[in-house]
Amino acid sequence: MEKQKIDCDVIALMDHSTLANFIPSYGDRIALFHFCSSKRSSSKRKRGVLQRLSEEMKNKGEISTENTSPERTRQRKKQKASRNVEIGWIHSDGEVPKEVRAKQGGGTRKIQMATDAGLKDILQEGKKLFFPDGISPKGPETDFEFEVWDFKLNHLTEDTCQSIGTMYEAARLTTLRFYISTKLRDPEEDESQKSDVIFVLESNSSEINPLQGVELRKSYVEVQPDSDLSDDSEITFGPKSDDEEDSADTIIYEGSPAPLNPANPEDETTITVRHTNTLNDIISAFSDAEIMRKTLKVKRILPDNKEEAGSGSEILRNVLSCFWNEFYKRCTLGTTVKVPFIRHDFTAEKWKAVGRILLKGYHDCQYFPNKLAIPFLEQVLFGAVKSDLQGHFLQFVSSQECEVLREAVKNFSAVDLDDLLEVLDSYSCKKQITAENLYTIIDEIAHKELVQKPMFVICCWQEVINPHLSITPEALIKLFSDLQPTPRKVCQLLKFAEDLSPMQKKVGNYLKRFIKELDDIKIHKFMQYCTGSDLIVIDSIYVEFQDMTDFTRRPVGHTCGSILQIANSYENFPDFRSEFNAVLESNVWVMEIV
Repeated sequence: MEKQKIDCDVIALMDHSTLANFIPSYGDRIALFHFCSSKRSSSKRKRGVLQRLSEEMKNKGEISTENTSPERTRQRKKQKASRNVEIGWIHSDGEVPKEVRAKQGGGTRKIQMATDAGLKDILQEGKKLFFPDGISPKGPETDFEFEVWDFKLNHLTEDTCQSIGTMYEAARLTTLRFYISTKLRDPEEDESQKSDVIFVLESNSSEINPLQGVELRKSYVEVQPDSDLSDDSEITFGPKSDDEEDSADTIIYEGSPAPLNPANPEDETTITVRHTNTLNDIISAFSDAEIMRKTLKVKRILPDNKEEAGSGSEILRNVLSCFWNEFYKRCTLGTTVKVPFIRHDFTAEKWKAVGRILLKGYHDCQYFPNKLAIPFLEQVLFGAVKSDLQGHFLQFVSSQECEVLREAVKNFSAVDLDDLLEVLDSYSCKKQITAENLYTIIDEIAHKELVQKPMFVICCWQEVINPHLSITPEALIKLFSDLQPTPRKVCQLLKFAEDLSPMQKKVGNYLKRFIKELDDIKIHKFMQYCTGSDLIVIDSIYVEFQDMTDFTRRPVGHTCGSILQIANSYENFPDFRSEFNAVLESNVWVMEIV
């Protein structure tokens, strides 16, 4: 049949008698006819699918060409006459800009504005939002000087802010944010007007008019449980919630730090911290209790004896992160959770200084050391343990000890008794162990290790912290949860521009994949590299793409605006992961921009 060039197409044209010359058996001929028929129909289907795909691709290409024509692009842009923008309020007391909370008339407001709206329109909308009828909780509009800042906290002018549309094209963010910045006018220029709006309220006043202007300003936050208005309506930048009505723009809980004494806005102090001696330098600076009533600035000296160029809240966050990480290593015991241990070279004054550092960090940056054991902090704040001692103790002990204790509690008869006795003996257990008393004994040991042993530290911290920090047990748990970075939370913080190229989208996906693969240690390093803090105390990380050569290509974090710059030229994920890991593992991050 091959010699006669008889293939499937020819067989379909043959009858039984002709085919019998080659295949005598009738059944074999029937099977051959069926095989050739199915093969031809499959071939036709394939050709039909390929033809349809070819036609669809051709049509799609024509549509794409039409849609991407310059005329069509201009028409589409013209159709977008308004854009969503966010407007917040930042007030400057002296030289310290602080964001006003939503409950105090501030917050971040989302509105629609025309794309051709300019600087004056943004300022006018901001005044309508935060100064309705020309007055705000801080006083009347006439008492303040106004500016408009962008999302990087840069002062905008008519030249740098021609219209919202051009700003969107330049920033390439999903939502553009502006801030209305205010500061009190010079008293010498407007003393007569200022005297009409000064209200001095006594500390025992039960009624506060939110429309009254308060001249006395304080550098701390006070939230009264029974009042919607605190004595101070300012707080530094922190995580924001999507619900403007239910929560403020920062981490605000039922209890928040209360002010020590009215602070003088001009009374500020600068502390010098050596990069190689962060722990001792900060403790030494906070040994003076007066630092709590001052505006704090930090100057950091690098290992080469040069002063770091960074300034503001971002360097304070970074220094606090470095301090507490060093404190965990040198002054605490425990694995996942930490508890301070008594050192002969740490006097009561040093422990009180550490308590002030905790309080000041929470006041100014919403930074709270969330690796400290919750039962320990509950004893400090409430005078009693409210949470499960045993659960936290299992995070305090080593992983091997935790496994033995869990197995013993679950099935006492199955555990290796020698291993159990070795673990309990390391914590000076003096009782004979049985299945009935094991649970109680573990609770007793947990209380001893987490509360009784650090009781001297607890007493020192209570004296410093309790008069100025009021918080509920539930709020403390929520605070720990909100501050803890996880890959999912960090991915949600990422903000990209609207119009990304296919290559930029691919690199953006590399970034998300990289974050999802980070372990607990590296996720804290990533946050510190991008924001200055190893905890979540901001609401967004803005991702920008830059053209870089292979030689200069590396991720660059700008903590001042929580901006991460990455190259848009990565061809594969392993290269991206390798270069980002090299940056995080170097542990040498210098702030070069003031």
